Formats: sequence, structure tokens, C-alpha cells
Amino acid sequence: MLTVLAGALLLPLLMVGAIFLLIGLNTGSAPGPYTVVFARPGDECGATGHYLDASTGEPLRCMGPGLLRMSSIEFPGFSPEQNNEVRRWMSTLVEDGELSVFDHRAIQGRIEGIAAELPPGTRVERESGTTEIWIGAGLTGAGLLLGSGFAWRWFQNYRNGFPH
Repeated sequence: MLTVLAGALLLPLLMVGAIFLLIGLNTGSAPGPYTVVFARPGDECGATGHYLDASTGEPLRCMGPGLLRMSSIEFPGFSPEQNNEVRRWMSTLVEDGELSVFDHRAIQGRIEGIAAELPPGTRVERESGTTEIWIGAGLTGAGLLLGSGFAWRWFQNYRNGFPH
């Protein structure tokens, strides 16, 4: 009876805890609201980030897990003038041919510089996944603690001979 109860309580706690931990740990790895991802037409894209053509800097229409989206050069919290500044600067870099890796880094640096100067409350922060990590750690810890209690009780019963 103790084994059935332990399995019924422990497995869900440990599984749900592990799922929350994985979600929390993976949340921080997605591109942030000011991240530019340079890709080629036909490449896959995620739900976040700004996907631009690696050679022209133009927004890409890309397909990701379960979605088709058109990227843009509109950053959250940026004024229309700031978004236009980024577009003008990128078009200046493209004038001498295709964008290079150095151009990609310069564009990302320029966007991050503008984002850093945004007034408090205007800048959109990247999701960290901290809440999910804490929930996952709590559920997993509770499952392990409960499991060790069940194991200790089972060991005590086994050592003293199971009651009939």
C-alpha cells in the first residue's frame, strides 16, 4: 500500500517539477526583445527575436514551430524615430554590398545601445524563467523529500519485519 501511495504522489511531483525546471532553464535561451537574428530565407525562426536576412538586413518571413511570421524592424519601446534610425543605418551598411559578420555585430550593438537608453518602464526585459525554476525546484525538492520519507519508513518496516 505504501508503495502505491508513494508512486501516486512522487511520480507526478518529480515529473511536473522536472518539466518546470526544463521550461525555466530554456526560457532564458530564446532571443530577447532586442535581439536580431540574421538568417537566410527559408530558415526556421522562433516566437521571439527579430529575424532579418543575413545579406540584406530585410525582415524575413520565416516558419517556426507551429507558426508562420513576418519579422519586422520595430523594437518594443523604441520611438518611430529610433526605429527609422536603425533602418537608415542598416541601409547605409548595405550600400557597399552584402552585410558582413562585423555589420551584424554593429547592428546588434547599435540596437542594444538605443535600448539601454530607454526610460525606465519603457524597456522590455527578457524573460528569465526564474519563476518556473523556483516552482520546479520546489516541486522536485518536495518529491525528493517525500520520497526519502517513504524510503525511510519502508526501510524501518522492512528491518522490523512487515506487520501482518
